[in-house]
Amino acid sequence: MVFHTIAVWLLLASVPLWAYRWYLYARLGGRERDIFKRIITKRYESALRFGARVFGYLVALAAGVILFAYGLSYLKKGHVQIGAYSETIRSRMYVGLEPIDQALNTYHYEQPLPVAILIACFAFSVVFTLVATALRDISTILRLRKKLQRIRHDADAGSHA
Repeated sequence: MVFHTIAVWLLLASVPLWAYRWYLYARLGGRERDIFKRIITKRYESALRFGARVFGYLVALAAGVILFAYGLSYLKKGHVQIGAYSETIRSRMYVGLEPIDQALNTYHYEQPLPVAILIACFAFSVVFTLVATALRDISTILRLRKKLQRIRHDADAGSHA
C-alpha cells in the first residue's frame, strides 16, 4: 500500500516536472538543443535502461521478502498458500471513479499476490523513472545554460578589451 501511495504522488509530481522540462527545452536555441542531446546520450544512461534497472532491483527485493514470508509460513503451517492480493492485503486505494476502480480491482487486487507485487514494482519503477529523468534533464539544462552564459560573457569581455 505504501508503494501505491508513493507511486501516485510521484506520478502527480512528474506532470509539473515534465512541463517545466519541456518549457526549458523549448527556450533552448538550436545549437543548445544539440549540445543538450549530446550530453544526455554520452553522459547518462537511457531512461529505459534506468527504469529496467530500478524494476530489477525492486523485483529482487520483493522476491526476497516474498520468499522470507512464505518460508516462515511454511515453517509455521507446513504448507504454502498463495492467495489473491485482496485476501492478503485488506487496505485498498480507490480514486472514486467507477471505471478506474473496477480496473484496479480486476487488474491488481484480484491477482495472485506475486503478480500484484510485480505490477506494483512495474508501476513504481515507471513513475520513479519519469521523475528522475525529468529532474536530470532540468538540472542538465540549467547547468548548460549557466555555462553557456559564462562563455558568452567571457567572449564579450574579451572582445571589448
